[in-house]
Amino acid sequence: MLIVIVFMFKLKFILTFFILISLVYGVSAKKEKVDQILIVQQLISQAYELGYADAAPVEMSFVEKKVIAAKAARDSRKKKLLTKLITQIKLDLKIVKKRFEVNELHKQLLSLQQQNLQSAKTLDELKRQL
Repeated sequence: MLIVIVFMFKLKFILTFFILISLVYGVSAKKEKVDQILIVQQLISQAYELGYADAAPVEMSFVEKKVIAAKAARDSRKKKLLTKLITQIKLDLKIVKKRFEVNELHKQLLSLQQQNLQSAKTLDELKRQL
């Protein structure tokens, strides 16, 4: 009986030890952090590929300067500044996209105005013929 109690105590001690070890390793195993600068650089390359950058060259130069500042902030481990710059870059890229969309809509408007002018000329010519 005493042997069984000692064995159970040892088994409980060993199991507790393994559970603690597994918890420690489970807690210390962190997820790999995603580099936000890489994500932003992918967004910038997409903006260039889709032609958004041509619509807003000034904003794109600001974005590129902010990326350089974000890299410096990351290297100097200034997390608040890095987060702020990443947020600003993403917002600036949204502005670049909207500027592209506005330019496309402006082109459509000019095309419609040209068609309207041509239609008005044709209407005036038909009125003269009557």
